[in-house]
Amino acid sequence: MAQSLSKILLHLVFSTKNRANIIPNAIENKLHAYLAGVCRANGSNAFRVGGTANHVHIACTLPRTMTISKLLEEIKKSSYGLRINIPTVKTFHGKRVMVLFLLDNLNWKL
Repeated sequence: MAQSLSKILLHLVFSTKNRANIIPNAIENKLHAYLAGVCRANGSNAFRVGGTANHVHIACTLPRTMTISKLLEEIKKSSYGLRINIPTVKTFHGKRVMVLFLLDNLNWKL
């Protein structure tokens, strides 16, 4: 039986509204773990999640059965869960800047 194999690596960048510094250092690890969990729940392997007080980077795989736009939509929808699970992040809903890079698989060891 034929099968389809692919491995697309993405680098996503989400910014807070007006690049406001609203992500405190004290919750960064919890935030990053939450976003990695959102990726996993959608069949994506988030192998790096990081950022600063005003933006978040996610390096992940694109699930074989999902479009890039659908994965982005699911991650963006998860910001509602951020506001519930991490009370100090009340205004994270204003993600205005989104950057997508396709990563070269040849130089990564996963």
